[in-house]
Amino acid sequence: MVRTFLVMVMMAFFVVGLVGCGASPETRKAEADAEISEQKVKLMKMYSECLEKYEGQKDVSEKCASYKEASEAFIHKSQ
Repeated sequence: MVRTFLVMVMMAFFVVGLVGCGASPETRKAEADAEISEQKVKLMKMYSECLEKYEGQKDVSEKCASYKEASEAFIHKSQ
């Protein structure tokens, strides 16, 4: 019983591994590019929300600097 279960688990891992290997390089690149785009959008949204939260305050640029720097670094790095 346990042996059958272990064999089934090993077969499942093998099949799942083959599915991932079947993706073409173009498909994997497209998926990675989509993930990067999603992360860029999230960073820009967080920066925008920070600006709105501290709007009108003197030190808004200091409070939101980390979001701005991360967004810029992310954008420049992915280009």
